[in-house]
Amino acid sequence: MEQYLTITQINDFIFCPRSLYFNGIFRSNVSTEVYHAEPQKKGTASHAAIDNGTYSSRNDILSGQMVFCERYGLVGRIDLFNVQFGILVERKYSITAVYPGFRYQLYAQMFALGEMGYTVNELRLYSAKDNKRYPIPLPNEEELTAFERILEQMRHYSLDQTFTRNVNKCKHCVYRSLCDVDDGDEE
Repeated sequence: MEQYLTITQINDFIFCPRSLYFNGIFRSNVSTEVYHAEPQKKGTASHAAIDNGTYSSRNDILSGQMVFCERYGLVGRIDLFNVQFGILVERKYSITAVYPGFRYQLYAQMFALGEMGYTVNELRLYSAKDNKRYPIPLPNEEELTAFERILEQMRHYSLDQTFTRNVNKCKHCVYRSLCDVDDGDEE
């Protein structure tokens, strides 16, 4: 039986492939209060209305809806989808750059909505901290190939694979204390 990936894992994997393992360990055994740093706590708080289903009472807005994409073996939750206009929005607490993982999360949600019979016309990121919107182009062939490549890498990643430490990312990683690659030295 094939194991499904969660849509949020895509961005996590791109940030650090090893984070998938550490997140799995913590998610099953430890309260998020123990390992979430301030950015994760702010993100969770800004997402509360969506996760609780209280963001909008409009019938043409899907908010916090669980979605499933059979084609790519993905499951997750969308933030906001305006059914009337086909606008899919992924909300983040703060966006300082549009990272590939953000785009790929939207693509995954778009494919899932498509399988559910919805038409997605526009993709957007929204930064709650500064109230900015970032339009994301629908995937072209090159972006689709890159998206599919990441999913394949996720399905075949092993902790035994060669790992190159990124000092800037490791310094801010909530799993830093567990990672045998991060020796704790400040560089």
